[in-house]
Amino acid sequence: MFNKIKEECGIFGIYSKKQEDKLAYTTCIGLSALQHRGEESCGIAVNADGIINYHKDVGLVSDVFAKRVLEKMPEGKMAIGHVRYSTTGLDKKENAQPMVIRHKKGNLAVAHNGNLTNAIELKRELEDHGSIFTTTSDTEVICQIIVRERLKTASIEEAVVNTMKRLKGAYSLLIMSSKKMIAVRDPQGFRPLCMGKLDDDIIFASESCAFEILGGEFIRDIQPGEMVIVSDNKVTSENYFPNEKHGMCVFEYIYFARPDSIMDGVSIHRFREDTGRFLAKQAPVKADIVAGVPDSGLDAALGYSKESGIPYDIVFTKSKYIGRTFIQNSQNKRQNSIALN
Repeated sequence: MFNKIKEECGIFGIYSKKQEDKLAYTTCIGLSALQHRGEESCGIAVNADGIINYHKDVGLVSDVFAKRVLEKMPEGKMAIGHVRYSTTGLDKKENAQPMVIRHKKGNLAVAHNGNLTNAIELKRELEDHGSIFTTTSDTEVICQIIVRERLKTASIEEAVVNTMKRLKGAYSLLIMSSKKMIAVRDPQGFRPLCMGKLDDDIIFASESCAFEILGGEFIRDIQPGEMVIVSDNKVTSENYFPNEKHGMCVFEYIYFARPDSIMDGVSIHRFREDTGRFLAKQAPVKADIVAGVPDSGLDAALGYSKESGIPYDIVFTKSKYIGRTFIQNSQNKRQNSIALN
């Protein structure tokens, strides 16, 4: 089932030095800034004194987290959130994240952006040892392995490292245990993940644009293979795979990410504008105007215009009330949304 699901989602997390009643609200705002990364489902998990409470459902952030829902979320010191996108597969509530598991040594919540190339192999192995799966998401495979490793290790960090050694493919993870928040990026760095600061709170997100909307400060990108642990109001980190070849998914730069984000030190807007400049040099044409197809193509069109000297103009107008069409999980839905645009 996993080879039919392509995960490219958005994750957000916050660790506060003190108990706060606004963590769910802050996480909701962060997820709203990442809505372009997933419009299928969303969820938020809050750690309240080691007890993880969560709410998740199919739909946009604004629909799932109405005011009455946020008001019922408890105060806590940690929270993680997720917006999900799958080009195909089941858009059901059980596939929404974060995934929350209660096990012998405590509670665990996981938010995952990416997809594993060895998910089927790992799932079969786990099933042979008695594991039962309730979703069609490879995130559940990650959760099951972390729990199994945690039962035989001295710390959640050690369990996560052992899990990383078994995973192949793309994964940026936010893991929340009873007392710690852990941010992990796969050894190749296929999917983005960065760390920021909001007053005295530590925040994590798939894209830096989530920090800006909160009035937060971008600190740095999580490096490929790095694990960052926030515990007892302290931040520590270690890179367990320093010699791996790095390679961010180019789709992030070309299309998927917001233009006001910075990934691995690269401005998304500047990257797209430069691709337009390079295209003008590589494929010059005689034309009256240059126009972009909203929204990701606008920056490239601007770059082409600047380099070629051909005036830039607006030809296509996208309805702001219709989400991304390619992100929907059936061709029929995509075509209907295009018609509405």
